[in-house]
Amino acid sequence: MPRADEMSPADPVEARVISFYTLLMKKDFAAWSDLFADDAKQENPFMPSLDGLDSGFDGRDRIVFHYKTVLENRRGLVFTIDAIHQTEGGECAIVEVGGRSEVPETGRIYDQRYVWIFRFRDGKIVGMREYFNPLAFEKAFKGFLVGEGAVAN
Repeated sequence: MPRADEMSPADPVEARVISFYTLLMKKDFAAWSDLFADDAKQENPFMPSLDGLDSGFDGRDRIVFHYKTVLENRRGLVFTIDAIHQTEGGECAIVEVGGRSEVPETGRIYDQRYVWIFRFRDGKIVGMREYFNPLAFEKAFKGFLVGEGAVAN
């Protein structure tokens, strides 16, 4: 499966999806925030129920804050994209993706498989639903959880 930063988009929806992951890999949160509508929302239905973790984020600023907090210290962050599935009209994309990075606070590797559902309006992301394996999440972050900051568990 190709790295997001080595892919060439076939259309505008693929370009937005590839930019989403490529900009995260670069940790270019200023450019990444431009992908979102002001009223964007993210849902994390499989997020473990632990203090300091949220199952969703409302608004572009809150989403960007979360990702910056979670990713700014990560090392070797790479996203690989298996497939991008689109609905007719380009209002929705379902993405099969892998992510891998080192969590310096635990010294563990976070190796995750995701299914993301993106919804778009006027070329901007307005909704995201992130499905992931909570066991892989807990294995990588046990003893250190990132929410509003670092929260020991």
